[in-house]
Amino acid sequence: MIFEFIFSISKIKSHSADFVVILHQEAHKRGLLFTDKIENNDTSYSFFLKSDPKEALNFADSISKILPSSIHFNFIELKTPQNVDIKKWRKVCKKSDHFLDFLTITNITDKNSSKFCDVFKWVKNIHFLDKPINDASSLKRILQDIARKLKNGESIDIQTSRGFKRLSLNLKTPDLMFWDISNLFTYMRVDKIQAEILASFEKPVMRLSPKEVFASSLLETEENFELKVRLPFDLILALLGVFAIELEMGYVFLTDIKDSSMGLNYKHHKIPKEEEIVVSKDGIIINTNISRKSRSIFDIIDKHFQDQIQEETKTELPKTFSKKTTSPINHQKLILFLSKIHPTSILIKDDKGVKSLFPIEFDSNPKNILEAIKKNYESGDKLVQNFSQSFETTFSNINSLKNTPVSTHNLMDIFSSASFILGYMQDFNIKEEKILNNAKKFLRDKGPRIDFKLQKNDNGVYLDYPKILRSSMSFRIAGLDEATLSYGFIDSMAEFLGNFVRDVVMNFNVKNVLVCGDMLGEKIFLDRMLHYLPKNIDLILPQEGYIDYKN
Repeated sequence: MIFEFIFSISKIKSHSADFVVILHQEAHKRGLLFTDKIENNDTSYSFFLKSDPKEALNFADSISKILPSSIHFNFIELKTPQNVDIKKWRKVCKKSDHFLDFLTITNITDKNSSKFCDVFKWVKNIHFLDKPINDASSLKRILQDIARKLKNGESIDIQTSRGFKRLSLNLKTPDLMFWDISNLFTYMRVDKIQAEILASFEKPVMRLSPKEVFASSLLETEENFELKVRLPFDLILALLGVFAIELEMGYVFLTDIKDSSMGLNYKHHKIPKEEEIVVSKDGIIINTNISRKSRSIFDIIDKHFQDQIQEETKTELPKTFSKKTTSPINHQKLILFLSKIHPTSILIKDDKGVKSLFPIEFDSNPKNILEAIKKNYESGDKLVQNFSQSFETTFSNINSLKNTPVSTHNLMDIFSSASFILGYMQDFNIKEEKILNNAKKFLRDKGPRIDFKLQKNDNGVYLDYPKILRSSMSFRIAGLDEATLSYGFIDSMAEFLGNFVRDVVMNFNVKNVLVCGDMLGEKIFLDRMLHYLPKNIDLILPQEGYIDYKN
């Protein structure tokens, strides 16, 4: 019989190839005939095995134990194809023993294993304080000593597989490494799927918020309520974690340094490069790296809509969203570019080109916004008067501003105006992220409704920006706390955009919707956007390197 093991893949030119080698070697070891192929624009890998059902079952059981969990190489299904025509089978493969399978890693990091600390096949030229380490016993002693030094408050320099790092238990930085998943769950607000992905073969980096009780001990400042979090990403760090946990250390702060010869140095076999990702609660993974090739919004559009035909995105979507289908050349496509640093773009693309649906432009000067509320809205003057009486210092700060317009084309700048008007910051800064930071402290799923409303005039439609601030001021006067009101901004904006997409899909016969921009790198916003977007669209999320662009 022929059995087809189907995997979803990405990055086949890099470390996905190592997973393929494991499959080849396991089939070779069992004396089975095999072959393989890559399909669907390099997003699907099929491994064919010629065997009886019992042998195939044993093979499947074996690879399930040795293949590491991965975000780029995942088993999808097993088929028994009836009409497959394979002319050439293989029985031998290239030998490759540099790749660390799951069982090997487990044996090396298990204190009760005879292979504990036996890393020398994969880690070369290990030195501590310029002295060589050539055996497992010496490595154990050194790692125990380093763990004790960390416990006593000393900083240790290590040449890791991802560059030189300074490790410290007390020197706070925005970068944090937990020694294991248990400690990750203890200190951070993290769900199961995020933890599983952090523990994957790639060992990515993720921005997470600490639990409130640990915030003061982990954060440098509460101005940023997130940390860049990771788990040990090479064998030496994993082993150091074993001894650190014995000394009741759950984590260590990391600082990038240029180099250091007076610490722990080693040459590790090749491991995946560091990736910073965001993971939605539905398990969608978005890489937040920006490629040097992404220089404008048009580079992003071209990447996702090449030759006027939608290409399959490599982002896995939950079942609630439509599957991708190749659309006609003249099918209109909606593009939402939501960036914290670049102008917001809401565009329609068709066979004739790209056009803006409606412009984003407003005066973000808080003083002018209050003046507009007072003059142009029913009971606006009364609202402003009540606000001035409730928050005298804040109102004084607003009035101290010049009335010079501060024009912006970035929808996210409304958060900066709101932060100052609501008294969350003392100085007006157009790129302030206080609202976003406050919202990350909110622990529920539904915030108060802030009025994001479209209005019509002779030139078309526009977003009523003062009304957004008007509704938030009412909540502030009513005593709503910072975290809840800030979350309301994020939730309400996402709901507004979701409803807008629904209307465009209906009125413009749009099927394909591309949502991009570095706001999707904010999990809190990503989750709410995915919640409110209509489920009958072909949703396209950013491919790696094209979430945003660099000037």
